[in-house]
Amino acid sequence: MSSKSIRKYVDIITKIKSSLDGAGRWVRLGEVSDSIKSHSIEKIILGEGNPKRVLISAGIHGDEPAGVETICSFIEKKEYRKYLQEWEMILVPCINPFGYEANIRTNHEGLDLNRKFKSTDPPQEIAHAKKLFDSPFDLTIELHEDIDSSGYYFFHSSAGASPSLLVDEILNNVKTVMPINMDSEIEGMPANRGVIERVGIDDEMDCWPMAFYSLSKGTQSCLTLETGTQFSMQTRVKAHLIAIKAALDSFA
Repeated sequence: MSSKSIRKYVDIITKIKSSLDGAGRWVRLGEVSDSIKSHSIEKIILGEGNPKRVLISAGIHGDEPAGVETICSFIEKKEYRKYLQEWEMILVPCINPFGYEANIRTNHEGLDLNRKFKSTDPPQEIAHAKKLFDSPFDLTIELHEDIDSSGYYFFHSSAGASPSLLVDEILNNVKTVMPINMDSEIEGMPANRGVIERVGIDDEMDCWPMAFYSLSKGTQSCLTLETGTQFSMQTRVKAHLIAIKAALDSFA
């Protein structure tokens, strides 16, 4: 891994803190360190104590910056205010600070963090991320990007509840700014109108992503949202913001 930084993790934390201007509560999940420096992984809690709980996270793959920028925009534009009476929102702007700074998928040890949630000896970042699930969520939203995709798509992992309204609202809203990936197979899995449905957990799978770990801890629905990276950053962020708001508005 190159140690050269093209972005600074501290800049996004500073920007978010400035935008919140004292709103919400910041919690330090823990430090991640290499031989040179360390970063503090942070979460923000908004609407604490509300009846519905959602986790919105980004930056587990460091070369997917649109998700990080989406959380910054969600806060800067005060989009969260609409949901403060109904949702307790946990936001984690960047799970993989080293990868984010170096613009690489993995962490500084060369590990794909979104394959390490079943590990009994996980990397630092995942050990901290697992603390997020001490209490179950109604909904989790993970923000990702796909360099190979012709448009927007997402994984919907659920415990078995019908997702039709949630799925339809996201698709109908996102397609106004970004085309939906209509391939019948995406990432080697059957897809229907840009949605890959997964019900339950694959216990035989060795490399669990965050969504599977989240389900194992009682989450009802997990959305892994994917933009196509050939679109501008502005469009990618807008698509993610639209999807987040559609999910929060339609979740039942």
